[in-house]
Amino acid sequence: MTQIDKFAFMDSGKSAREPRGLACPILLLGVIVFALLLGWQLSERNRGRPLSGPAPDFQLKLFDGKDFTLSEYLGNVVLINFWASWCPPCRDEAPDLQALHIDYQAEGFTLLGINMLESSKQKALDFIAEFGITYPNGEDLGQYATNLYRVEGPPESFLIDRQGNVRQFYIGSVNYDLVSSAIEALLAE
Repeated sequence: MTQIDKFAFMDSGKSAREPRGLACPILLLGVIVFALLLGWQLSERNRGRPLSGPAPDFQLKLFDGKDFTLSEYLGNVVLINFWASWCPPCRDEAPDLQALHIDYQAEGFTLLGINMLESSKQKALDFIAEFGITYPNGEDLGQYATNLYRVEGPPESFLIDRQGNVRQFYIGSVNYDLVSSAIEALLAE
């Protein structure tokens, strides 16, 4: 190989590496764009979910045929619980929710169960009977309340104060001790 051939070989190797020099900034830019899009999607997912402030009002047809309108319960502390019979955490929390209803209803506490994503009304009614649930429950036909509260999946619960403001949001199953202390604090206000 002559002196000229060596320089030509080295020069061609250098130009082959130049596009790789752009690969890192392009890759970094791609990662930044991906992170921004992911952050935007996460913020959009929670946008509109009432985590504080006025609780969105709605009307729900209960399984017993009566209507439940949230705004008619101003002055009460209200826990709205979104559930489904096929949901294991919903089954876990059902006895605790019933106990909360029994223990605090006379003090101005209302518990509302909203059945969602159920395959049949009968499965929801069987769940209610199995756990001896006596608090109001209804099926969210058309997922109006589910969409209004931006519920992603059962169980999710919203605790609302006497003035109609969301004060607590619970994702996943709740237990008696966790919610009873929050209910007592709101009843005392």
